[in-house]
Amino acid sequence: MKVLNLKPTKGISRENFIFRGIMELNVWDAGGQERYMERYFSESQRQLVFSEVTTAVFMVDSSVKDHSEKEIFDKFLTNIFEFSPQIDIVYVLLNKIDLQDSKEDEVYYLLINGISKELKEKIAFTPVSVKEGSAQHRLIEILDYEIQTNTLALQKLGKLRHMLDQMKVNTLAEFLLFNQPDGLLIASTLGKFESKPLQFLKFEISTLDSNIYQIFTKINEITNNTVTPLNLTTIIYESENNYILVKDVTNGAVLMAVTKNKDNESFNSLMNCLGGEDFSELKNILGESEL
Repeated sequence: MKVLNLKPTKGISRENFIFRGIMELNVWDAGGQERYMERYFSESQRQLVFSEVTTAVFMVDSSVKDHSEKEIFDKFLTNIFEFSPQIDIVYVLLNKIDLQDSKEDEVYYLLINGISKELKEKIAFTPVSVKEGSAQHRLIEILDYEIQTNTLALQKLGKLRHMLDQMKVNTLAEFLLFNQPDGLLIASTLGKFESKPLQFLKFEISTLDSNIYQIFTKINEITNNTVTPLNLTTIIYESENNYILVKDVTNGAVLMAVTKNKDNESFNSLMNCLGGEDFSELKNILGESEL
């Protein structure tokens, strides 16, 4: 629904966020309206806009064959390779292929016309649809590639996987660690895990901060009980054969744990783990200085 109601970007929108809980991104989204284009490519602004870019993505409306897009695309390529020569590849997304009048083939040939063979090898075209979600999936693939080529990101991911494996050995439960802002999986003891309903889900565990928390705090005061290692940041679900715990970790991450069976030993070992050193170490790894 957010995508369907999105308004055109005015100028350049800048946003910082942590992708998959591992890599810090500084995203510049440049609005495509004509009045902004002159500004991007002006002598006074083009170095600011196109320098120090790590990943370059160019999106074009494939439902309209507009020759002015070719001019814009050529200027984009010229400036991106001039001011960010370290760029290996430019990703081009041909959007709106969900429309019946989509002309992605024609738009592709328009954009590629006159480009040298050497430069063509540095451009990756993908037909996508923002409305149907394939554009978002393509962006995730592109950013996942950046993680795979970043040594520090891979080191952090390795530490998280090792920590989850250690927690699995101590509890015999399976663990999945999600990034709260984008709902994407960071790591799990099940290996690579993907579920489309979870793909763009934003976890909202901390919203339990309500009157329940106030009452719970009052009860602790009355009973002189101050030991609350899990506070109210954990939700416990119960199935016929398992316990499922969902708990806030830190830095926008959420941990899901599923016990092998439903007995007191399994439950107690998991609760002890979530209140112990292993969980604290997981928090420390996630809280390490960003890349």
